Amino acid sequence: MARVLIRSLVTNGWESGLLTLRVTGEPIGGEDARENAWVERVAQASSLRDLTLKFVILRARKVDLDNLVRPAMRGLRTAGYFSKGFPELTSMTAIKEYGYDVGLTVESRHSACPGEPLLKLVFDRVPPSTTTRDWLREWASTVDAAWSRPPVTECVWIAITTPTTRSLIDLMKPVIDGFEPILGRDPGGRSEFSPNDDLVNWLQISRCESGPMLEVTIGQLPS
Repeated sequence: MARVLIRSLVTNGWESGLLTLRVTGEPIGGEDARENAWVERVAQASSLRDLTLKFVILRARKVDLDNLVRPAMRGLRTAGYFSKGFPELTSMTAIKEYGYDVGLTVESRHSACPGEPLLKLVFDRVPPSTTTRDWLREWASTVDAAWSRPPVTECVWIAITTPTTRSLIDLMKPVIDGFEPILGRDPGGRSEFSPNDDLVNWLQISRCESGPMLEVTIGQLPS
């Protein structure tokens, strides 16, 4: 499978980046008509249309997954992989793991959901591009009406799909902010919407051609 890997390494306080492109198949150059097919394969390997980000952080650190995604995506946009609003992006999957080999791995692939769903919800609108408070109240009420159990205490995965042309990255936070009925309230939260979204260790948002304006699935991560 063609893929792109970007690894971030920290040594003696200095950070260095290493970009590796791997393209499978026999390299072709000049000797026959298959060269154009090889050129296309190389081009596809450089595409991050379907993207998986894996963050490894220290276990003692508490940080929300969407807060890790935003600067990483901004860095990829600055590097020239994406333009403003990420219109080239079809799907983005973010994974948060714990360990001592801290850093970020970026792969050009779509990841399958890691378990069975606990709940699937549909909504007729995506978060607005300006203030989201009224939208969030309606969205949180929809979540609350569909969830009749106590908040979860273990880590979860969330998958979001939408046919919108809006930036997928901008939609993540308001959607997750409505999940307080399921995730419980962050004990340190001060705003009206403060879910314990540190429990979200796997997050995916995908652009689809048709379907509900917003479809969100949540499930328990395997322990």
